[in-house]
Amino acid sequence: MHKQLLWPIKTAHFVIKLGSQDDLQAVLNLLSDGELVRLSGLQLPDDQMMRSWAVNNWLRQQQLLLITDQTGQLLGLISLFQIYANDGDYQTRTIELGYLLRRDCWGRGIMGEALGHFLQALAKNGDIKRLQAYVAIDNLRSRSLLQKFRFRQVGNENGYLKMVKAL
Repeated sequence: MHKQLLWPIKTAHFVIKLGSQDDLQAVLNLLSDGELVRLSGLQLPDDQMMRSWAVNNWLRQQQLLLITDQTGQLLGLISLFQIYANDGDYQTRTIELGYLLRRDCWGRGIMGEALGHFLQALAKNGDIKRLQAYVAIDNLRSRSLLQKFRFRQVGNENGYLKMVKAL
C-alpha cells in the first residue's frame, strides 16, 4: 500500500516520515490529549497498556506517518488503516485516512500543507483509488480541510461525518 511511496517528504517547515517503534513514546504523549483524540476520530483503548500495544502495532505495521519539525519534534500524525470488506477481507485500493495535530500548532496551515503533500504522493502511487475519513461533527476546521481537498460527505455515524475522496 503506502510502503511504495517515497518517504520522507521534506518541506521548508516539516518532515513527513514513516513512524517506527522508536517513536512510540512521542506518539503516546501526543495521544494523551483526550480531546485531540476525540476530534480526530481515532478509536483508542482507555487502558494504557492496551493503548501502548495498539500504537506500537500501528507503528510496526507502518500505519502511522509522523509530521515532525526540522529538529525532529513530533507535531502531528497521519494514519492509514485498511478497511474490512463485508466478507471479512480487506478492501483493496481503499484506505481510511486519519490525522491529528498538536493543539499549539493549530491555525498555522501545517496540516493543510502536510495533507497536500501526502495526497500528491498517494495519487502518484496509483495503488490507492479511494480514501475515506471520519471527522467529528463539531470539528469545523477538519471538515473544512477535508472539503478543501474535495472529500465529500457520504454519511453520519455516531457523531462523526463519513467523508470520501476518489484519487
